[in-house]
Amino acid sequence: MAEGLGRWVAAHPESVAAMTGGPAILAPPAVSVVHADGGMANETVLVDLGPGRAGLVVRLPPLQATFPEYDLAPQAAVQNAVAAAGVPAPAPAVMERNPEWIGCTFLAMPRVAGDIAGPAPVFDPYVREAGESLQRRMHDALIDTVADVHAVPWQADGLGALLGGASLQDALARWAAYVEWSSQGEPLPALTSALEWCRAHVPAERDPVLLWGDVRLGNLIFDGERRVAAVLDWDLSSLGPPEMDLGWHFGLGFMMAHLFGQTVPGFPGRAEALDRYEERSGNAVRDLDWHEVFALVRALAINDRHQRVSGDPRHRDNPMGAVLLERMASARFG
Repeated sequence: MAEGLGRWVAAHPESVAAMTGGPAILAPPAVSVVHADGGMANETVLVDLGPGRAGLVVRLPPLQATFPEYDLAPQAAVQNAVAAAGVPAPAPAVMERNPEWIGCTFLAMPRVAGDIAGPAPVFDPYVREAGESLQRRMHDALIDTVADVHAVPWQADGLGALLGGASLQDALARWAAYVEWSSQGEPLPALTSALEWCRAHVPAERDPVLLWGDVRLGNLIFDGERRVAAVLDWDLSSLGPPEMDLGWHFGLGFMMAHLFGQTVPGFPGRAEALDRYEERSGNAVRDLDWHEVFALVRALAINDRHQRVSGDPRHRDNPMGAVLLERMASARFG
């Protein structure tokens, strides 16, 4: 991989110069690669181009598929569009479709320096030891990022054709098909029940926005002042109502609190965070309970797929299923 990426870098001097902010590289450099921590929906490697040069990040299709189809091109298009609109996504993101370089297609982008929180903020030292003031700053930055993504003019960037249907009915159909595929026709009972509930209570449609898809603190890179340096992981991007992103964030928060019995003390409550989003975005939030349930359906379906791929025999006892059913039972409308 290092040898192939070295040849690719030398063959694309203008693109690499734009990504690294440095002079063009005209001869294959001595490249080294390291597999990044975390993530199962794709393979991510960190690419070192040698002393004095900024590095790259390269994303590859996964060795074991999380999704039935995996096209990196929409991710590149979304990253470039949101970066052009002022959201600090790593850009330019360059899609390479020719597999001759390293044996598969890949997506290259700038490597942004900074710190990333772990997947469970309540246990992550970077978050836990920051103190309540910085914890609040990070959470506010996450909510502001969601609002800024929702303001991106996706129609002008031609993202509609890449990201597909934008209605809730479209989304429900996509995820029902995903559950059928990922479970090989034997879905978890909690997913079957929750999908039926979602279909029976689907809210009214509203104008779609560009959705980040995976709204998590761990998908932000922070600088030393805990300001957002980069927004990562656009592989779940889609079009839909803004509550789909908010439901993901608050639904995962509900799950973490119930599984671990703890929350980050500096994070604001749900109502206060929603007030901040509405003020920043100008969007009035509706039907959030339904969207939290639908978000937990999606999260459990992906987690179940990962457990099945890993051969975990306990996948049918996934504790996320009980959390999903509890959130569904407590959902309110109006």
